[in-house]
Amino acid sequence: MNDKGEFVIRLHHAKRAGVHHDLHLDGESWAVPKLVPTAISQGKRLAIRTAYHSPEQARFSGEIEEGYGAGTSEVADEGEFTIISSSPKHIFLKLYGNTYRGNYYLRYWRDSHWLIWRRP
Repeated sequence: MNDKGEFVIRLHHAKRAGVHHDLHLDGESWAVPKLVPTAISQGKRLAIRTAYHSPEQARFSGEIEEGYGAGTSEVADEGEFTIISSSPKHIFLKLYGNTYRGNYYLRYWRDSHWLIWRRP
């Protein structure tokens, strides 16, 4: 992942997985079942690493007809990000979007499971 890039957060109403956010950082993606937190007080949220999404897939809004992700999808926010620090098991970054602005931390937990939370 580059030190700077673009992010997209999609609100995904999936028929099988329920309502969740898809967080895309330059092709790296996570599904966040309880949505990406907007406030520090919202605590840590599960973020499940998913398959690569092209920029076109990440920005897709509309109906997904078939497969595991079937349902509707819309862009909730997008903008730029800057990596403050990273390793294979953590990413500390700053988002510059309209709704999602500020410092966020992604921490590897186990398997493809990560945690995401808002930081001061």
